[in-house]
Amino acid sequence: MSRIARHFNPAFVVAAAILILALPHIAANEYELRLITLLLIYAIIALGLNVLVGLTGLVSLGQAGLYAIGAYTAAILATRLGVGLVPGLILGMAFAGAFGVLLAYPTVRVRGVYLAVVTIAFGIIVENVAIEWDSLTGSWVGISNVPAPTLLGLPLDTNAYFIVVGASALIAFLVNLNLMNSRFGRAMRATAQSEIAARSLGINVVAIRTLAFVVSAMAAGAAGVFYVYLNKYISPDIFSFTDSIRFLLMVILGGSGTALGPVVGASIMTYLPEYLQAFGPWQAFAYGLLLAAVMFFLPRGIVGSVEHFLSGRMAEARPDTVREERPRLADIVAVDPADGSACLDARGVSVAFGGLVAVDKVDETVDSGKIHALIGPNGAGKSTFLNAISGVYRADSGSITFLGRDTTRLNSHQLARLGLARTFQNTELFSNMTVLENVLVAFHKEYRSNIFSTICRLPSFRRDERHFREAAIALLGFVGLSAYAHEKAENLAFGHQRQLEIARALALSPKLLLLDEPAAGLTHAEIEQLIALVRELAASGITILIVEHHVELIMEISDHVTVLDYGELIASGSAEEVQTDPKVIEAYFGSQSFGDGPEPAAGPGAGSAGGEA
Repeated sequence: MSRIARHFNPAFVVAAAILILALPHIAANEYELRLITLLLIYAIIALGLNVLVGLTGLVSLGQAGLYAIGAYTAAILATRLGVGLVPGLILGMAFAGAFGVLLAYPTVRVRGVYLAVVTIAFGIIVENVAIEWDSLTGSWVGISNVPAPTLLGLPLDTNAYFIVVGASALIAFLVNLNLMNSRFGRAMRATAQSEIAARSLGINVVAIRTLAFVVSAMAAGAAGVFYVYLNKYISPDIFSFTDSIRFLLMVILGGSGTALGPVVGASIMTYLPEYLQAFGPWQAFAYGLLLAAVMFFLPRGIVGSVEHFLSGRMAEARPDTVREERPRLADIVAVDPADGSACLDARGVSVAFGGLVAVDKVDETVDSGKIHALIGPNGAGKSTFLNAISGVYRADSGSITFLGRDTTRLNSHQLARLGLARTFQNTELFSNMTVLENVLVAFHKEYRSNIFSTICRLPSFRRDERHFREAAIALLGFVGLSAYAHEKAENLAFGHQRQLEIARALALSPKLLLLDEPAAGLTHAEIEQLIALVRELAASGITILIVEHHVELIMEISDHVTVLDYGELIASGSAEEVQTDPKVIEAYFGSQSFGDGPEPAAGPGAGSAGGEA
């Protein structure tokens, strides 16, 4: 989240409210006031779309369809049933929100350009329904003679209606801002940057994306309702595909993912055509040229580019965080003492990719409170096995039991909520979020405040936010990263990124922690720190299953070692037993033993962070 957005305070809200009250008296004429009203309506659409595009990273080109749904709902209710502004607004937002849920469903299967095509199709369908359903929508003739808006039975004149729209735009801005600075906003940004990591932290990606679609749709529906009462007339040609493009341009031009960006973008896209009328037939050319120039020189959008520049200056001026005494893990998160029972039990687990069997009928038991290692040459199926037990892959056969519960068919976010945490072979951090925000995302499932208390900033939200922010800072202190709390994750050294992944996983209060090649790419000193950390975690009662190529590290810390080769389990036992097993020696070194050959302790592929089947 941008640092500028965090500095908004009640004084800003008061200033904005005063400006809204004053504008009807400042505007030069009624046309000017109408144009500002239209700007605020567009700002409401752009603010809603910003939640979808700027936070969740999903592109929608169907906002004109949702805009039309809100508009037609209000127009039909007003002209046929005499329904006033507030009931029409509620129903318009509700209907648009319902279609937002339907639009969210395709995100289960499609992304990127394919999702954009789906939303384009939705907008075209809505436009054609408005044309063909003549008895309800009036077809091309449209709906006219929309009565003047009423509030609590009282008619609203032009000035009063502007204040209502202005207040609604201010509310939309605050909702957008509060959502961005909350666990929901962090979860949305996390899913946009690394879906697999977000799922591993207990975030239901489908639910979060659905929330983003609903918020975006309800904002578009509200804008449609306001437009009806402003224009007093609607027809299908008002809600075309080009309008959807224009709404998306507002967000991108102003700066997607920023608080003020959509408002700035809506202002430019509303007023720019007015100022370019002097160019006559060259108006469209000048319009496109200016937009292209802004996007070329300011790729983050206007507000986004300004925030990026200022945040860099603030980062240079910010002093290091004062290092305090290192906290105990048990004082930060809940850690249950190990009872010696089986934490994880896998029976006959197989995973195949087409004709390639990556894991072949593996049986393995991981006892609670132990450090259990999984080793093998490159391509042995180690990471695939971890992905199967953590819900990233679905096992083709066999069963997996975690803490006495059959979890074979559970997804990774469900397993995370049960206490299974993990790191990844190739670090899966939320690169554009700060180190502190990366850890805060992992507390998502622990919050008790709901979406309503989050948007309204009720005491329950403030308590949750304060508590988990303190816990996240303490976890960073535990792994030695407190000095980097406000640094972007992508700017960390590789060893620190590995530490951050572990801190983030610990925020889940894990019963079982899966470490996938945590020593890959680390220096000797960092490996020594990792060894000390893993031992401390095990002593705290956390069960650890570690995949690693550094055989020396494995033999030093492991209570039990399992060896895979070509997807098959070839040995399982203590470190001493595995080192002398003929099958293990053959898999690693041909006819050599672990004590022979050049640098056998590191094993083949030591330090590699590359993937495997």
